[in-house]
Amino acid sequence: MSNGNVQLQYDLSAGMTAFLWQNSPKISAFYAGVGLGSGYVTGNDFSHRTWSIVSSNEVAVTAHAAGLPDMTQYFTLDQNDSFLTSVSMSGSNASANWMGPVVVSTNGGVDIGSYNDDRALFVPFDNDDFARYNAMSINSSTVSYEVSAFYDNTTRNGLVVGSVTHDVWKSGVYFSGSNNQLNQMNVFAGNPSPWDVMPHGFVTGNVISSPTMFVGFGGDWRTVMENYAAENTEFAPPLVWTNGVPFGWNSWGVTNYQSHITYAAAIAVSDSIHTNLQPYGFTNEGTVYVNLDSYGTYNLTTSQLQNFVSHCHANGQKAGIYFTPFTYWGTLAQSSNQVAPGSGYHYSDILLQTTNGSAISYDSALALDPTHPGTKELILNQISGLVTDGFDYIKLDFLSHGALEGVHYDTNVTTGIEAYNQGMQFLLNQVAGKMFISESIAPLFPYQYGHSRRIACDAYTSFISNTEYTMNSVTYGWWLDRLYPFNDPDMMVFDNGPNSNEDQSRLINCAITGVFLNGSILTNSASIALAETYLTNAAIDAVARVGQSFTPVEGNTGTTAANIFERQDGITWCIAVFNYTSSATNETVNLSRAGLPPGDFTATNLWDGTVTTVSNSFNVSLNARQAKLFRLALANGVPSPEFVSVTPAGMGGLIFNGSNGAPGWNYRVLVSTNLALPASQWLSIATNTFDENGNFDFTDSVTLYAPQQFYLLETP
Repeated sequence: MSNGNVQLQYDLSAGMTAFLWQNSPKISAFYAGVGLGSGYVTGNDFSHRTWSIVSSNEVAVTAHAAGLPDMTQYFTLDQNDSFLTSVSMSGSNASANWMGPVVVSTNGGVDIGSYNDDRALFVPFDNDDFARYNAMSINSSTVSYEVSAFYDNTTRNGLVVGSVTHDVWKSGVYFSGSNNQLNQMNVFAGNPSPWDVMPHGFVTGNVISSPTMFVGFGGDWRTVMENYAAENTEFAPPLVWTNGVPFGWNSWGVTNYQSHITYAAAIAVSDSIHTNLQPYGFTNEGTVYVNLDSYGTYNLTTSQLQNFVSHCHANGQKAGIYFTPFTYWGTLAQSSNQVAPGSGYHYSDILLQTTNGSAISYDSALALDPTHPGTKELILNQISGLVTDGFDYIKLDFLSHGALEGVHYDTNVTTGIEAYNQGMQFLLNQVAGKMFISESIAPLFPYQYGHSRRIACDAYTSFISNTEYTMNSVTYGWWLDRLYPFNDPDMMVFDNGPNSNEDQSRLINCAITGVFLNGSILTNSASIALAETYLTNAAIDAVARVGQSFTPVEGNTGTTAANIFERQDGITWCIAVFNYTSSATNETVNLSRAGLPPGDFTATNLWDGTVTTVSNSFNVSLNARQAKLFRLALANGVPSPEFVSVTPAGMGGLIFNGSNGAPGWNYRVLVSTNLALPASQWLSIATNTFDENGNFDFTDSVTLYAPQQFYLLETP
């Protein structure tokens, strides 16, 4: 089985598959394994196998053995550098809580083929408890949540594996490596979260199926991660947002407000933003958000909330509010005496429970069952009231409680993620497009219920430690804004302790991540002056308005953050450089390593407007705890390559030719069946270099009766 650079070799006698990329083995042998209620079975336990063509790019292999349900493995080759696979079991009342479509148990069974600085990426389940990503040595062992990457940071060659469907299962990637290879790798479903107190639930039926898993390889693991994200969206499109990334303010930034927020304080902040920030550029698409966080709903009366919304709207602002749909914040004893608002149930009736009837609690809150009608009535009551009040933005917090394993009211729901999907879809239906949905503490997956998600939580004070913590998540989770419209770095708070370098670093941190919210006091002269200094820098605000996270240049920093990040904005490139230490330092930016083509560039420091001319590399001097942000433009303008011809290439292929590229520059070929999608969501199928005359050509395979496909040539 082959497509593009991918070849799968299936041994029907042994039930083993080899994965080759550009004819080089990357996974020498993998099989499927399933943890049935009756015991663990693998593809090796079956004696007879048959195969069939499911569609033009999908093959199924079914294994049979006496006394066992049939095992069917599915392989879909729909992209040039990756394939999809899943496993199902067919039999009377089959039941499993562990299903692994990709199981490797051979020494050196995963070999990325280069051995300079080999890494294995741990991805956290959610963003709670100051979780960090970890680009550890490949010669390690752990379980990553949902997805992992194995790559050589020097060459960037890398393998990415993970789930692209998230409707029933929590999934994970277990790995164990030595000698710069993996000896074990399980890409599997049935991976409890760090907060679960019960095992992953069993999935039962006459046919039970794993999630669909992605396996991809490429010359740059970062591109493969983005392709992984794009493959997810083929199964569940992101929640659409067309009004620009939110600029604004949130009340949880300083202790002056937090649990003490009052109507008078909220009005005062709205007026301060209207007077001191909006006229000087701190807006996006003509507005700014003023958001009440936790306690806003409780400290203000219904009439005060309505008046707050009206006041914000009169100030040319949008009003935001806060809600935790899957938590009860009282005690277990109190839950029996308190009725969930808008429902006919006490909170004790709608609590999520273990099999022995115990309520489940973490983060000081009792978890609610998302499938219970009382929980849904509570959500309906809250959301309908906020929509009626006219709120434009809602922050949803502690969502991971809704994904906990437990015994659910809906007996058809047997897993935490299945319950979470049901609860979040119900909530989304009530919002009905009336509010921007900001997810705070939340699982990475599923993603289709939020316009943004906190990439890291509780990083609101602008100390350098919070900047570094947030940038660790940007370093290894930048690709999440291919799933959510925006990543959210939490708030910038310039008051109460950070020095000017730290404030500048936090400003740049947020500008290169996504959502752009302040959390300062804003009602005294000192706070206003700081906000004006940092939030009305037109050049940095312009970077923030793009709303797309920068990409790390390096991926070998373990649990810490990378220092250099880049993003191409049209015909210019932005580069951010950080110093998280307490001493001054110099950083050298290698332009080629950062993805820029050959040439001379003007580099503008966006903080102070100073301009220098650079080529090949440039040196950045940084004070302690300081960051700098530059915009680079080609000194002599940018050529515009164009397609010249498309010709058949034998059976099932097309040759594309073009000219007018810049000699020696790299280009990428992107494809999509939807012309309206932003380029960031197109799939990359090829990377190549313009020849000495600026010409280019590439070949792509095509499938009979496949959907119409569009091609886009992307230059650096």
